[in-house]
Amino acid sequence: MIDFSQFVFSGIATGCIYALVALGFVLCSNVSGVVNFVQGEYVVYGGLIAASLIAHLWPLWAAVTAAVVACALLGMLQERLTLAPVRKAPDFIQITITLGVAVLLRGLALIIWGKDPLSMPPFPGGEGVFPLFGALLPGQHLWVWGATFVFVALTFFYLKHTASGRAVRACSSNAYAAQLMGINPALTTLVVFGVSAGLGALGGAVITPIALAPWDGGLDYGLKGFIGAIIGGFKGPGMAVAGGLGLGLVESLAAGYISAGAKDIVSYGVVLLYLMIRGGVLVTGRGAAALSERSN
Repeated sequence: MIDFSQFVFSGIATGCIYALVALGFVLCSNVSGVVNFVQGEYVVYGGLIAASLIAHLWPLWAAVTAAVVACALLGMLQERLTLAPVRKAPDFIQITITLGVAVLLRGLALIIWGKDPLSMPPFPGGEGVFPLFGALLPGQHLWVWGATFVFVALTFFYLKHTASGRAVRACSSNAYAAQLMGINPALTTLVVFGVSAGLGALGGAVITPIALAPWDGGLDYGLKGFIGAIIGGFKGPGMAVAGGLGLGLVESLAAGYISAGAKDIVSYGVVLLYLMIRGGVLVTGRGAAALSERSN
């Protein structure tokens, strides 16, 4: 039970980062119709920028705030320069553009910060370890959990109780009808890309004291957040957060009870199994599922 507790609580910390990335995926997809594969890069940039500023003697709170704001602005710049001009293009072209931007940002990270991962000190109170149900966890885990909970709660509050958030929900339901009601879908999309990038950057900043900030970590964070969003069905923020947390738990348990190399196999195996179940392949067979799809 001690080992199980250790794996579970470590998985929750990793799952929090996946949840923030998955939340960004869902927000961008529901409003713009585009799966933004740059989300993972914002996690890395959040950690790299915060670590760099702290190395230049910035206070911790100022460095983290600056990293979140910088990535939010970068997300808005990405939407305005790369997606807004091709808004009427087919979805696969827009998605391909986001992949190109992700590769570009990854290359820039290597040029700017080099190949060695950056580190940063733990947040206040996160220096030692604390016991929880027999497990011994770094104090930084509390910051990861707390920051994720607070900002996810703020995101839900923003969506449900602010005029701008209601505009986001309206555009998610029907952008054309929202426009007829006086909502500006272009401005709403811009705001959502900024918020999504900021959420990813926050995750990167709080996880860096535990996992460092490698220049090439965006691909892994992005794919795992994407899987979390898929498991959540791309239907809403709550399911995206649950999918990300669940994936982090599965990964940690697989790494603990099987091997560290097995966690990716289990992660991708879970999403393949989920998609096959959703598609009805395991129930009706591949041929029957394809026939049913053609008849619909």
